Amino acid sequence: MLIAQCYKESLSGKPSKSTVSQGSIVKVISSYDDSYVAFGLIAKINNSSLDNIHRPSALGMTSKELEHLQPQVFDLLRKEVEIYLFAYKEEGKVYNYPPSKPMMIHDFVSKATNDEVLQLTEDISSLINLVKRNQLKPDILSNLINLAYILRRNDYNYLVKMGQELSLAFADEFDFLIQILKRLSKST
Repeated sequence: MLIAQCYKESLSGKPSKSTVSQGSIVKVISSYDDSYVAFGLIAKINNSSLDNIHRPSALGMTSKELEHLQPQVFDLLRKEVEIYLFAYKEEGKVYNYPPSKPMMIHDFVSKATNDEVLQLTEDISSLINLVKRNQLKPDILSNLINLAYILRRNDYNYLVKMGQELSLAFADEFDFLIQILKRLSKST
């Protein structure tokens, strides 16, 4: 697991159009070996203060009003993204298990490309194990499967295959399975 931090959403003053959300796949490119890339699943996104003294609080203003009256507030905030690593690519080959090398503190995190998401969601057993082992929310899996389904141009066979994998993986956790399947049926 790693935590990525974003201190400023945008240096240009324009609102961020980031589509990073829980269940998104991101990649971390190694700063010491650019042929080594780790892939992770975003499990949690949190906004917090840079220090322990100043707690962020709602001041009853819109973001624009706050930026106009107290622009320094945005310099005191950070966004933390909790990422669970589940795969890596070394010298062009993808391995569907946690990375063998640690990522460094200044390695940059970016969103995985659609092609990478397609490749990483072909077999989701490592992702299922990750969610089960770390007791993550079921909607993370359903969001990811839904994204992969859309990227595959609504391939019904893919959805059936994922349903089979989920039913085998969560045979002993029926409530968890039902939650995932209900979310998938609403979104597809």
